[in-house]
Amino acid sequence: MLRCVRAVTQRQPVGRLTRGYAAPAAKAPAKAKDKKGGPKVVEEVVDVTKYAPVNILKDSTHPELKAREEYPEWLYTLLDPKPTLGELERKGYDNLESMTDKRRLIKLSYRKAIKEKNDSKSKK
Repeated sequence: MLRCVRAVTQRQPVGRLTRGYAAPAAKAPAKAKDKKGGPKVVEEVVDVTKYAPVNILKDSTHPELKAREEYPEWLYTLLDPKPTLGELERKGYDNLESMTDKRRLIKLSYRKAIKEKNDSKSKK
């Protein structure tokens, strides 16, 4: 980074104007190991059917999970696999049932076109 314009016009060495090296990397903390030299093993067993491990406070307890029926139906569809671009193209835009599928087809086709354009630019 330049400190002033005069330094450039007076032809001072570049080493004085800029920092030519990176800061030294910080050392990674050592991992906790047991007496045998392997990783530390947690012996406490937690029943995960009763708790969702979302507690961020040290002194409080984890919230209990509710019954599956108490949660909304859409919650269980979030992890379902979404149709790929090839599957949507095979069906065709006019034959898609929902607007979300149509939007997804448009989004994925735009994304593919952008990637192809960027790839062709990089090869030139």
